[in-house]
Amino acid sequence: MPERYVGKHLGRFRIDALIGSGGFAWVYRGYDPELDIPVAAKVLKPQFAGDPSFESRFRREASIAARLRHPNIVRILAVGREEQAVYFVMDYLPHGLTQRLETAGTLPEPALVRLGMDVAAALAFAHREGVVHRDVKTDNILFDPHGNAIVADFGIARAVSGYTNETGTNMVVGTPQYFAPEQARGQALDGRADIYALGVTLFRAATGVLPFEGDDWYEVARRQIEELPPAPRSINATLSPRIEQVLLTCLEKDPARRYQSADALRDELSQLHAEETVSSERTLRMPVVESPAAADIPAAHAPSRARQRALVATLLLGALAIIAAISYSLISSRGATALNDTLPPASIGAAIPLVPDSAPDSARASTADTLPPAPPVLAISAPATARIYVDGRSVGHGAWRSAALAPGAHVVEAVADTNAGCETGRMRRSVNLPPGDTILQDMPVHACGTVLFRMADITRDTTTYLLHPLDDGSDVRGALPQDSVVMVPAGTYDVSIVRQSRYCAPYRATWPVAAGDTTPIRVALICAQSH
Repeated sequence: MPERYVGKHLGRFRIDALIGSGGFAWVYRGYDPELDIPVAAKVLKPQFAGDPSFESRFRREASIAARLRHPNIVRILAVGREEQAVYFVMDYLPHGLTQRLETAGTLPEPALVRLGMDVAAALAFAHREGVVHRDVKTDNILFDPHGNAIVADFGIARAVSGYTNETGTNMVVGTPQYFAPEQARGQALDGRADIYALGVTLFRAATGVLPFEGDDWYEVARRQIEELPPAPRSINATLSPRIEQVLLTCLEKDPARRYQSADALRDELSQLHAEETVSSERTLRMPVVESPAAADIPAAHAPSRARQRALVATLLLGALAIIAAISYSLISSRGATALNDTLPPASIGAAIPLVPDSAPDSARASTADTLPPAPPVLAISAPATARIYVDGRSVGHGAWRSAALAPGAHVVEAVADTNAGCETGRMRRSVNLPPGDTILQDMPVHACGTVLFRMADITRDTTTYLLHPLDDGSDVRGALPQDSVVMVPAGTYDVSIVRQSRYCAPYRATWPVAAGDTTPIRVALICAQSH
């Protein structure tokens, strides 16, 4: 029974509650006293744990997955056996895409694009490491506390597939509704099969339905091979043609017609995300009658619409009264027939120039020159949680836009919600706004996390560390006494630790550093005895 492990320990991990069950394993919520964090533990069911071939493959693939250190791949903390329990332990992430879609039905397009970018980034990293997921689906996409998508269960489908091929066991590996056509045919797979499965996942999140369903897995697999998917916009008309094309490209039957890498898919989604950000900052503006300084009036002190309409009506009535009075005077003195010869067009209502449709272009140009220039537009792009300041005043978070600033120099700042002392968490720029121009200012602030180095031994030999960011950024170097804490921008780093001794091998690994979290790195250098 699965409850047998509740209240016990697997290695250092305490098992607190059963939270799920899959085809091959039970899932528990637990606790890691060393890192002081909740964890999730997957324990093989007895029929699989008792099979040495299955256990060997499961543990090998779980160990391979544990080496996939990426911000969008779930972190595996341990792989092992405790008496009859074969298990692996990972970060506990209680919120998943399946639950979100059960509640919301679909995702709005910006969230859909962001989801695709996160999962594609995870797949691109795994594929470069030679690992194909084989079972990308909504159940295997979780969310961290910041809303980033995290891919789980790398390597599990591969372990089961190898076992069935070796033993001839009649078992469906993966989820047929997400099978690529080549997977349904039982052919060799590469990363493009994961791209197809991600396309199915995004289709489900965009429309609320799967592209192919059936009464049994044979029927679903047949449809994956033979039938074209429905157009996503025929189900959800609010989707853009661009995102529809992305989904249909992922779902091409021929792998050669899909995105040829997860990096290519992520680049396409990133471009779409950037275009959506700029597009969302554009708004239609109706012309208003205002004084030259009206743009400087804060919204809270601006006159109400009713007062504006009354003011405009009063001005128009006054202008008409003046025109009528002048016209009557001239008609009375010289006769109505002489009015057009007496008054040049510019003499009637000088503040409201009247230019007939037949007027030459020069006349129209001179009239346009009398209009005041449009106010400048400032659009700021920053991470969603970053606070935006303009001239020292807080104006909002993330993407922000305003057409109410006066032309000239302004100071803008973006401040990330991050640790105190994070140098990349604050950015300050001076921006000059010419009249009538739109200025887009990118403020890519980065929150920080901390790295805690824990050395297995104490030595007087000089030990140095190097943190090399895999994304953009600068190397971080330093000397390493025991239990040193280093603050760095969140991201993934190649970590190198070298002891200045000819008898010690260097330590090298790749670690993700999450914003606001501490990443403990235990270092045990392999050193030979000196002579």
